[in-house]
Amino acid sequence: MSARILVTGATGFIGRQLTRDLVVRGNNVRILARDADKAERLFGHDVDIRIGDLNGAASIGRACRDVEVIYHIAGIYRFGLRHRRDLWRINVEGAEHLFRSAAAAGTAKIVHLSSAGLLKKAHGGKARPDFLDEDDYPAEAPRISSYKFSKWHSEQRALTWARRGLPVVIASATCPIGGGDEAPTPTGQMVRDFLQGSFPFYCRTALNFIDVRDLSQGLQQVSENGQRGRRYLLSDTNLWLKEFLDLLAEETGMPAPRWCLPNWAIRLAGCGGEAADYLNPRSRGARVCLETASQAKEARFFDNARTRTELGWQPTRSTRESIRQAVAWFRQGTEAERTEAAPLALESATPPVD
Repeated sequence: MSARILVTGATGFIGRQLTRDLVVRGNNVRILARDADKAERLFGHDVDIRIGDLNGAASIGRACRDVEVIYHIAGIYRFGLRHRRDLWRINVEGAEHLFRSAAAAGTAKIVHLSSAGLLKKAHGGKARPDFLDEDDYPAEAPRISSYKFSKWHSEQRALTWARRGLPVVIASATCPIGGGDEAPTPTGQMVRDFLQGSFPFYCRTALNFIDVRDLSQGLQQVSENGQRGRRYLLSDTNLWLKEFLDLLAEETGMPAPRWCLPNWAIRLAGCGGEAADYLNPRSRGARVCLETASQAKEARFFDNARTRTELGWQPTRSTRESIRQAVAWFRQGTEAERTEAAPLALESATPPVD
């Protein structure tokens, strides 16, 4: 059934997949975008483009008018302590602007996209992976991670508004993967680094991957069946980083790294990267810093059984298929993305799995 829907962050990796799926299903989709040219390149005239960003309360307020459902996908990834202010301004204050505007507009449902990376057992798994679910939400915000710090506080804002009666639901996603990761996300960056031969080592860290198309379907199920103030874990395949790199090697014919970098070397590189990030005023985030070094030594797997049961949702794509899509897209380059606005009508011949 069609609906009037607002998507923030529609030009990003997750947002563009979600927006296209919503359009194919016959919904009347509005997007809030900073770059009109990019939005038109991606979607043509299939969506109602409103120019604005999460810093502009007025533009958010106008975008929220007369919509039934809001998917709040927008946010920024930046790693490094020096970016805490920007992360707070966009991920936390921007979310607050959106919730306030949605409440004033009387929106029927808001899906707030968060990060499953926030979830953590109290004892913190090291040698063996912890299996985390929706209830493993830490009582305090992570200290060393500026990104997770901002996402923790944005979830707190969502939960506060839910207690006030706003119909907001939280979707916690793991590592999305697939074609179209233009920015790219940290997952896409790993694929691109591998293809460029810039992945000489690996570390003993555990990850969870979900195809971006399955993530899009999960977000729609959260909107349709999720309960106010509840958190739903959108995850799929648990893998050690070495297993993921081995799959990349099989799909590309390129060699996987053979040497595991010890934790002390990762911490040392993180200190150096943090310092370099501080010294570079134009930095848009550190690739290696204290935050990423801390994440590299963590071993966490995810269990989404509760979400599957409550939402009636099930990922359908294999990680190998997702990797194949990502590899093909990065090998073609972003030129392929420039032609993706036109095929929306063609995609309707194969509607997304509900």
